[in-house]
Amino acid sequence: MLLRALLAVALSAGGALAAPLEASLPDSPVPATWGDVRRLEQALARRQVAVVYSDRCPKGLEGMYDHRVSRLLMCRNTMPNQPESHWNTLAHEAVHVMQICRQAAPLSSGQEQIQARLLAAMAPREKLHILAAYPPEQRLYELEARWVANTVAPPAVLELLERSCGPVRPDTSQLLAPLLGPVSGS
Repeated sequence: MLLRALLAVALSAGGALAAPLEASLPDSPVPATWGDVRRLEQALARRQVAVVYSDRCPKGLEGMYDHRVSRLLMCRNTMPNQPESHWNTLAHEAVHVMQICRQAAPLSSGQEQIQARLLAAMAPREKLHILAAYPPEQRLYELEARWVANTVAPPAVLELLERSCGPVRPDTSQLLAPLLGPVSGS
C-alpha cells in the first residue's frame, strides 16, 4: 500500500525522479530549544545510545543511527547551528532507535490506516525523497521518522521514546494514533 501511494506521488510529479532530491526541513520546523535537544540526548543516553557529534560528515548527511554499536551520529558541519535543525535530525534518528526497541519493527506495524494518515500528512517533496532515496523495505521506517521529526513537539517525542523503549511497552496500535488526533468523520 505504501509503495503504491508513493508511486502515485511520483507519477503525479511527472516522474521527476531523475534529479537527486535534497532532504529538507518543513517550511515551519517544529519549535525546539537547545534544552529540548539536550533532554532528548539524555533520554537516549539512559537507553545506552551514545550521541556523537562530528564536523567531518559528507555533504547531505545530517545524522545517522547505527544500531549495531548503539551510536547516533549528529553532523555539525552539514546543518545550520539552530536548535530546530538539530532537534529535527535528532528526533528523526531517535525514531529509528524506537523502531529497534520494537524489535526492528515500524511503530505503525500492522496499522494501515495510520500509515495512510502519515503518508497523507507528508509533503509531496518528502514523499518523493523517500521514494527516490530508500529501497522499498526501508520506506515505512523513513516515513515514520520524517513525520515524527517534522510534526511532533519535543515533549511528545520524549514520551514516544519512553513508550517505545521503556520497561512497559504498549501495543504498537497505541503509539502513533494519539499523536495523529481523531480520525475525521468520527
